[in-house]
Amino acid sequence: MLNKAILVASFALAYSYPHPEKTEDAVKNLILEIDLAHLTSKPMLKFTDNFASKEKHATGETIVLRCEILSIPSAVVYWQKDGKLIQGDTNLNLYEKMANVGKKIVESGIVSSTLSIPCASHKDAGVYKCIAANGHKTIETTTVLEIEGDDKQCPSTHHTPPRITLQSESRFEMAGNTATLLCRADKKAKWSWEFEGEVLDMNKNKYEVLPTGDLVIRDIEWEDMGEYFCTASNKYGEARGETFLYPTKKRD
Repeated sequence: MLNKAILVASFALAYSYPHPEKTEDAVKNLILEIDLAHLTSKPMLKFTDNFASKEKHATGETIVLRCEILSIPSAVVYWQKDGKLIQGDTNLNLYEKMANVGKKIVESGIVSSTLSIPCASHKDAGVYKCIAANGHKTIETTTVLEIEGDDKQCPSTHHTPPRITLQSESRFEMAGNTATLLCRADKKAKWSWEFEGEVLDMNKNKYEVLPTGDLVIRDIEWEDMGEYFCTASNKYGEARGETFLYPTKKRD
């Protein structure tokens, strides 16, 4: 079992490197060390389905690309168009790993990510990739979008409700640990979470909503099992996501 004080010091050292690429490598190596010592299952990462290799759409359509990933430990998901990052980020969930340092961890679940392209035009044609990584493996699925027809006059997307871009579909974690339920949007939003129809009280130390929209639940218990709903809202409307948390039996 890795010593908690040593791990905390190691994280501090990893972030002290002056060069970002060295910091990234140091953090990745530390995550691997933590996972190998504490994961209760062998790491794995796979898509539940793959994209069609090519899609054709008419100008003016709203195109929705979605990928779903089964992962141990938890994965990050991001999108590229023609090799450039267009949605999501590549940072693994260090917040939760630090909260669970010194404990056995499950970190198993399904995550879905959605890329929406409203009012498609010829500039949206290209090669799109959904990429997932969990610190042990990186996978990707690719589709080529072809846009047909004359470009149309498109309304502004600034004065519109948020869209959910990433969410946990299900999450398994050992009782007594901290678990993070993902829920993110394509624009700045006000966030709220509900459990079994009741709005969660964020004044309790048990819950915390991160700036990204993710919900952190500390010291999960059997009573925390069930459906959770996230709501991202602005003055133009709202979007909702849903996930299921399953606390597993505690293991020494």
